[in-house]
Amino acid sequence: MNRNFSRFDTLATLLAGTTAALTIVISQPAIAKTPQQIASIAGPLTVQINSSLGDGSGVIIAKNGKTYTVLTVNHVVEKADVKYTVRTSIGKNYQATAVTRLQAATTDADLAVVKFESPEEYPVATIADSDLAVIGTQIFVYGYPATGGLFGAEREPELSPGLVTSRPRNRPEGYNLRYQAVTWSGMSGGPVFDSEGRVIGLHGQGEFGFAQTSSGEVAPIKTGFNAAVPINTFIAKLVAAGMNKSELKVDNTPPTVGPVSTANPQDAQSYYFRGLSRLDRGDAWEAIADFNKALAFKPKNTPELHFNIGNARTLISLIPDPTRGSTAIQAYTQAIAANPGFADAYYNRALAYLATEDKPKAIADFQKAAELYKQGGRTSAYQDALNRIKTLQ
Repeated sequence: MNRNFSRFDTLATLLAGTTAALTIVISQPAIAKTPQQIASIAGPLTVQINSSLGDGSGVIIAKNGKTYTVLTVNHVVEKADVKYTVRTSIGKNYQATAVTRLQAATTDADLAVVKFESPEEYPVATIADSDLAVIGTQIFVYGYPATGGLFGAEREPELSPGLVTSRPRNRPEGYNLRYQAVTWSGMSGGPVFDSEGRVIGLHGQGEFGFAQTSSGEVAPIKTGFNAAVPINTFIAKLVAAGMNKSELKVDNTPPTVGPVSTANPQDAQSYYFRGLSRLDRGDAWEAIADFNKALAFKPKNTPELHFNIGNARTLISLIPDPTRGSTAIQAYTQAIAANPGFADAYYNRALAYLATEDKPKAIADFQKAAELYKQGGRTSAYQDALNRIKTLQ
């Protein structure tokens, strides 16, 4: 599961959702550990959490005798009358013996603790100081996505690299660690690692935003941004979780690799990332300026640049304007020209066509998006596009 969210505090009708579409392409010094090394650390620590409610992920954070403690997000285990199964990396299934939900109200962080018992030996995650995950920090999301027609125990693990794009102070449900990385439904509750392979957050929110059509209807828009609950938020709730810090493996030393600097961009990658960070904060005009500077270098990630220009123009178009939607259409069209298989660009362009009341073109784009989503195994996105078509016909 991935939970939808709204990205802008002051523009609630714009850009929140589930599946990220973009991969950041940024050159930077060698990370402390390779992605393969991070994956080898993450694999034994990360578990599936399965139920009739849906699919989720979690991470082992403590062990006491044969009892293991798994940290996840609350929306994976929110129903008290549902039975939950923990499936480990070696394919063993265990019934959850206890579930402690730390989200008593919607204002609380989306966190929960699940316990299971096993005679098997599983490693315990090392936890780091999530306050050190500043903008530009390398992160890795790990979990069990429900893609390609695979659900429940059939799911395979996936590692997704990314960079922190913003650190808002007070987002709904505690999602104050934001990044752009490819994620999928089923990865909710999975750990977010730093460059040393230490857990700094719990992934749980995906990349839909909200755009407004000409009729005033609010429709989802694909953005590429994701969010996690920082691990420090959980540390502050240890008493409520029935735990103490001595049960955890903690290493708060700073990462050996610093964040990507955006203070003085000198190349396409740096301008692109600064634009992403600005867009994530809602600074659309500044983001467009950075994306255009990145384009001047003729970079390899041209489709993503045009796609994000389209998203920024969609944000700007919330201000009443006779040209509403047209500039976003142009940007998404350029993204599609650079990558004809860019499903999310078709989806977002369809919404932009709806803003100009061009229903035939909107339907055509939703149909193309649905076709590409189906080919890519993005089941929920495929169904969403079909529903949009059905509504319009």
